[in-house]
Amino acid sequence: MPIGETGVRKNFRAVIEFIKSKPVQKVAVACAADEAVLKSAGIASNEKILDFIFFDNAEKIKKAAAAHKIDISRFEIIDTRSEQEAAALATAAVREGRAQILMKGHLSTGMFLKAVLDKNTGLRKSKLLSHIQVFECPITGDIKMISDGGMNLYPKYEEFCHITANAVEAFYKICGRAPKVALISAYNRANHLLRSSVDMAAARDDMKIFAGGERVPIEGPVTLDVALSARAAEKKEVRMSFEGPADIFIVPNIETGNLLGKSLLFFTKSQSAGIICGTSRPVIMLSRADNFSTKFNSMALGSLLAING
Repeated sequence: MPIGETGVRKNFRAVIEFIKSKPVQKVAVACAADEAVLKSAGIASNEKILDFIFFDNAEKIKKAAAAHKIDISRFEIIDTRSEQEAAALATAAVREGRAQILMKGHLSTGMFLKAVLDKNTGLRKSKLLSHIQVFECPITGDIKMISDGGMNLYPKYEEFCHITANAVEAFYKICGRAPKVALISAYNRANHLLRSSVDMAAARDDMKIFAGGERVPIEGPVTLDVALSARAAEKKEVRMSFEGPADIFIVPNIETGNLLGKSLLFFTKSQSAGIICGTSRPVIMLSRADNFSTKFNSMALGSLLAING
């Protein structure tokens, strides 16, 4: 896998410090008339880590910026008439090299993904695209990942393989080290009553994924407590090839990933970010309800992924 320039990075602050020393990357934002997007862009620009092109109704952007006292005079604005046009033109800007990162602003996920996945004009690279929530673990303080709580509804064997490979590649580019991967289930062994656990066991046996020349340890199906705690694994007599906590948590379906991710955000206030993997350029996809820090962290990760190829 292409890994680009690496160096161990434990948290979002380390990511930001790393990209400060690199060339400034440009973000194309589809439907940018959103307070959190504009605030994040202003701070990223002030810190000289990112530049932006905004795609939206120009007057709408200016009114949103004025309402929240955000200076957007330094940014290019492309006036668009609809969500569809904004998504298409922002995607084209990235595909053509006028920007290096694509970001979803205040528009529907379906409309955004339609532009990203277009066979002729989109940014698809891999056979399967997947969503990753990147967060700082509230216990250890280091970066962890959840996938896929945003795109693939009910993965089966082949999808689990692609989702895992995508997540490992992203983790290595972001953190600069090989991750430990856990395939999360309600059971610690394959159970024919739960199809996802059977597919996870088969995927675990067949996957051979490397990061930085090191084979990535993958365990599953395992319960969340076993993936997090060596003590839990010992008490439940589950043999693991690594001691918890895992770095990447592959969930059985979109509902589990969505609930787990939002629980972290709202119950623990964890620093978080959201990206799509499997595209030819970094793509940031977040909920319209996500706050400023989540959008800012995602922009920083997008920059790092653009730098590290």
